[in-house]
Amino acid sequence: MKKTAVLISSVALAMLTGVSIANAQDAPGYECDNSFGDCGTPNQSGGGGCGCGGGSILVNNTDVGDTYQFADDYDNDGIEDNSDNCLRMDNLDQADTDGDGVGDLCDICRNAPNTDQFDLDGDGIGDACDDDMDGDTIPNSADNCASVPNPFLAGLTVQGDTDGDGQGDACDDDIDGDGVSNLDDPCPMSATITTPTADQRALCFPDQDGDGIADIQDNCATKFNPSQANMNGSPFGDDCDPDIDGDSVMNEVDNCRLTINPEQDDTDRDGLGGACDTHFCYTVFGDNANCLDPEVNLTAYTPSLIGQTGQPVLLRLFANRENQPMRYSWRVVGQPEGADVRLENAEGTVTVSSPYEYRYLVNEAPILYGSIAGEYKVELSVESVWEDRVSKKINESSLFTATVTLTGEKADLPAASDAGGCSVTSDDAAANGGLWLLALGLVGLVFRRRNA
Repeated sequence: MKKTAVLISSVALAMLTGVSIANAQDAPGYECDNSFGDCGTPNQSGGGGCGCGGGSILVNNTDVGDTYQFADDYDNDGIEDNSDNCLRMDNLDQADTDGDGVGDLCDICRNAPNTDQFDLDGDGIGDACDDDMDGDTIPNSADNCASVPNPFLAGLTVQGDTDGDGQGDACDDDIDGDGVSNLDDPCPMSATITTPTADQRALCFPDQDGDGIADIQDNCATKFNPSQANMNGSPFGDDCDPDIDGDSVMNEVDNCRLTINPEQDDTDRDGLGGACDTHFCYTVFGDNANCLDPEVNLTAYTPSLIGQTGQPVLLRLFANRENQPMRYSWRVVGQPEGADVRLENAEGTVTVSSPYEYRYLVNEAPILYGSIAGEYKVELSVESVWEDRVSKKINESSLFTATVTLTGEKADLPAASDAGGCSVTSDDAAANGGLWLLALGLVGLVFRRRNA
């Protein structure tokens, strides 16, 4: 009986996705992982009698690939993560002016090769192109400690250089030039004082930030930090360290500033790295307020979109479930006064997500057209097919409303027949409908027998 159930469910799944049993047997038994070159973007599964992909799954709106079903593309720009020179920023053109392997859109030195992307002062300008890499307001060319902050001393127009060797006191291991290292010198600031008196201690061990720690021992000599906290053991204390956790990712862009995570993994895309994120809630395009928590009741989501008048706008469907069959419907609930609007393929069913964005059947993707510029409000409604996996409710539902903003001159809407796609006869539609009903019935039978 178990083998029969497995066979029935396999047949049903194949019918739901438009993939034949023969095709499934011919497919590779593994997910392409770029081990032998780029995988490309997913093929569309299945195919229709008209030769235009009817019944196949539209896996990604922008990918341009060839060989498999799903692509790892964090920023949804059509370039797989393994090949993307800006993993977390949409840059389909992959422009890289300086040829350092880091795309212009995320390169902190677009015109100077800097593969390491180091940014000592954390100002968003890489050291390779920063005129003042330590951020002390003294240009590198004139700075006697270019990589250690040492601004002008109070009331003076020169940086401290006690022994006049051209190396500023802030980065000189022997400030007074007497051949004794600062830490071993009884008076680091004077070569003539060998046994400082009580009155001379302030001269020998200045404390410019007044935190009770002498400058030569202070890990933030110009910033009050009596605790001397130093998480990563670098020469800089936490209060002045541009990379507090020492993972080579500067604080300004580190998604876990206090946790070592050079890989910067952020699977739920909420801007907080997985190494320090205690709650998974999948975020779409930075909309943290409407993140998708897979542990709560069914939640639908669609991002606000921007398009052109008279041009198609694909309505994207997200939900806090992975690969859970759902029925969907779209409707326009608001539009600019006097606008003509058309919504094609407003209803349908989805079964496949990657990871939380659902993929429509080819030629069944919901498309919005509007004739004049302005905001169009669209409402997405989803309902689970059978039992929701978390709430265990039958036909669990959810609503979400978003805005589609169109720009451009007033435009006529294209005729429905010009929208593209494959022509399907009524007989084809009836046959396909019969297959869907049979598939749903078979899967339902499996569920009933399992629960019996």
